[in-house]
Amino acid sequence: MTGGAIPTTGRRLIHPAWESSSRRSPARAAALRVDVAREDRATVQGGTARASASSCKAVADRRRRGLAVIVGFVGIAILACTSLRADAAPAGAREPTPGVPPGATSDAMPRAAAGAMLDALGADAPREVERAVAAIVQQPAAQADPDALFAAARACEDKLLDPGRAVAIYERIVADHPSARVATAAARRIAVLRAQLGSHGEGATPAAEFAQLVAHADQRPAAAVIGDAERLAAAAWPGAPAAALWLADWLRRSGRLAEAQAHYATVTARWPQTPEALAASREGAGCALEAHAWSLAETLAQRLPATDDAERASRDDLLVSAARGRRRDRWYALAWLAILGVFAALLGSLALAMRHSPRGQRWSVLRPPIEAVFFAPVAAVLIGVAFTAHRLIAPAVTVIATGGLALTWLSGATLERLRATDRPHRLRGVAHAIACVIGVAALAYIALTRDHLLDLLIETVRLGPEN
Repeated sequence: MTGGAIPTTGRRLIHPAWESSSRRSPARAAALRVDVAREDRATVQGGTARASASSCKAVADRRRRGLAVIVGFVGIAILACTSLRADAAPAGAREPTPGVPPGATSDAMPRAAAGAMLDALGADAPREVERAVAAIVQQPAAQADPDALFAAARACEDKLLDPGRAVAIYERIVADHPSARVATAAARRIAVLRAQLGSHGEGATPAAEFAQLVAHADQRPAAAVIGDAERLAAAAWPGAPAAALWLADWLRRSGRLAEAQAHYATVTARWPQTPEALAASREGAGCALEAHAWSLAETLAQRLPATDDAERASRDDLLVSAARGRRRDRWYALAWLAILGVFAALLGSLALAMRHSPRGQRWSVLRPPIEAVFFAPVAAVLIGVAFTAHRLIAPAVTVIATGGLALTWLSGATLERLRATDRPHRLRGVAHAIACVIGVAALAYIALTRDHLLDLLIETVRLGPEN
C-alpha cells in the first residue's frame, strides 16, 4: 500500500481489518471474510445497476434527439409548402395595378389608384383629365368616393368645360351619398348649373360656349370677348343673366369702369327679379367706388336690401367706404394745394434773396447747399432699399425722397444767400422748416393715396409691422 490507498487492480480486494485480524483469530478472520464477500457482492450489484441506469438514460437522450430532428424536418417542409402555395398565382389572376406597390393589400390598392386618379384631374392635358374622370365615374356606387366624384365634377366644369356632365356627377353624389360632406356643395352647384342649362337641358349648347368663353377670355382679344358675351347675354337661354353679369365683372377687372357700370345697370334693368340683379347692384356700387363716383355708390348701396345682419353689414360697409373716399378726395386736393403753395413760397423766398444779392453772386444759388449735400446720399439709399426690398412702396418712397430733396435745395440755397449777405435769416429759417414739413407731409399723402398704400399704412400702424 502506498499513501494509505487500497490497490484494487490485478488482485482481489482484501479489507485491511481482515488482514490484520487474521493473524490473531481464525474465527474472526472467517467472519470478516463473510462480511467482505457480502460487501463485494453489493458493490458489484450497485455498479451493475448504475451501469444499467446510465445506459437507459443514453438511449432516452438519443430517442429525444431523433424525435426533435424529425419534428424540425416536418416543420421546415410545412413552411416550404406554405410559401410555395402563397407565391403561386391562381388561375385568372389580374395583372398588378400600375402605380400600386407590390405586396399592397386589397384595401390599399383602391386608395393608391384613387390618389393617382385625383392627381390626374389636375393635369393640363384634357385627355388625361378625361381618362381620370371616366375612371372615377365608372366605379360602383358601393366603392365610389364622394370626394373623388366631387373633384371629377369640378374638373368637368373647369377643365373639360362640360357643365352638363358635371351636373350628372353632382346628382349622383346627392343620390348615392346624401350624408357625405360634399353633398351640400354638390346640391348648390346643381342649382347654379341648372339655372344655366334649363330644366330639360335646352341651354346645354350656350352653357358650353359660355364655359369656353370664361376659360379663354384672357387669351382672346377684348373685342371678341365682348362680342361673344353680348351675344350669349342676348340669347334666349336660362344663363343669359349670368353671361351679362360676367361681362360686367370682366370689364371691371380690365379697368373699363364706365362700360362695366353700364352693363351692371343693364342686368339690373333687364332681369330685376333674379339673383344676378342683386349681385349687379352690389358689384355696381363697388365699381362706382373704384371710379370715385361717390354719389352713385351711395345711391346704389342704399337700394340694396337689408333683411338680415349680413346684408345690412354689406350695405353699411359700402356707405362707409363712399364717405371715406369722398373725405380722402378732399384731403388729396388739399395736399396738392399745399404742395403748390409750399413750392411757390420757397421759390418766392429764393427770388427775394437773389434780388438783394450782389449781381455777380446771384446765380450762386445753383450750387447745392450743405443741406442738399447731406440729404442727397440719404435719399439715394432710401430709394435703393425700397426698390430692392419692397417694390410695392418704391414709387412712393421715390416721390417723397425726390420732393424732399427739391424742398431742401430751395430752402438751403435761400438761407445760404441770406447768410452770405449778412441779412437776418432766423425767422425765415423757421418759416422754411415749417413749409418743408408741410410739403413733405403733402407729398407723402399724395404718393400713398395714388399707389393705394394708405390703408396698408394705417393697418401697419394699428396692428404692428409683424402682422
